[in-house]
Amino acid sequence: MRAGRLRHRVELHSATTTRNSYGEAVDTWASYASVWAGIEPLRSDEITNAQQVQAEITHKVIIRYNSSVAETHRVIYGTRTLEIVSIINMNEQNIYQELMCKEVA
Repeated sequence: MRAGRLRHRVELHSATTTRNSYGEAVDTWASYASVWAGIEPLRSDEITNAQQVQAEITHKVIIRYNSSVAETHRVIYGTRTLEIVSIINMNEQNIYQELMCKEVA
């Protein structure tokens, strides 16, 4: 992969649980990394194939390997939020990861 494909700056967010003034558990999202990424909207045939495995996958995000990324995290790109549905370690070499994501409102 050419480094030029990773031209979008994105933030990786993880959920943290805090307590509100009533003592109720509240999930909030906090940034833990800012990385360069390649963002590819999936074509309709790719979406059909991807949905056979996971529902509602709309984007593929490629980043350099980061062992702290989990399927419970989010990718923030500008004003857009992408939930990570699955993580693929490309070629099992710990160099790049494909994050299969769905866009949320």
